[in-house]
Amino acid sequence: MIIDKDKYFLELALQEAAKALDENTYPIGAVIVDENYNLIAKGRNRVHTEQDATAHAEIDAIRKAGKSIFNAKVNREKFTIYTSLEPCPMCTGGILFANIKKVVWLLNDDIGFGGYKKIQGSKVFDKRFCEVEVVEEPFDDLKEKQMELMKRWALNPNNVINLRKVVLQERV
Repeated sequence: MIIDKDKYFLELALQEAAKALDENTYPIGAVIVDENYNLIAKGRNRVHTEQDATAHAEIDAIRKAGKSIFNAKVNREKFTIYTSLEPCPMCTGGILFANIKKVVWLLNDDIGFGGYKKIQGSKVFDKRFCEVEVVEEPFDDLKEKQMELMKRWALNPNNVINLRKVVLQERV
């Protein structure tokens, strides 16, 4: 069920994605809320800013949620993560093992590192996937905003594709 609260939290994730792009890193943002829609944590991609290959938005939010995530497992609380792009394989694992029960993202990542649907389709961790509700691309207007951030990222000097071009040009 898509509700106004979903859109609100996706907008917060999109704001985090814009901050990541402003920091010259991949534009992905994420937020985690509890079952009463209380904001637990915000995260954004910090791969380039922290020089940490694991500093993805979803992992950043899960780390910041820390004790709340840990206590949720014990108290059987349910968390939702809202993210601006389909989670990669690493983030998918983090989501599953953090026991997050709902994942909502703005844009499928069919041509990048999107891995949630691929891993789910492989039937690995099938029991855990069966416990998670997934909502893909629920709002066209927000999806368009994330797509615009991705287009801007394509021009960013930290983009791996652009870095490869620079290295190749230096060799010539």
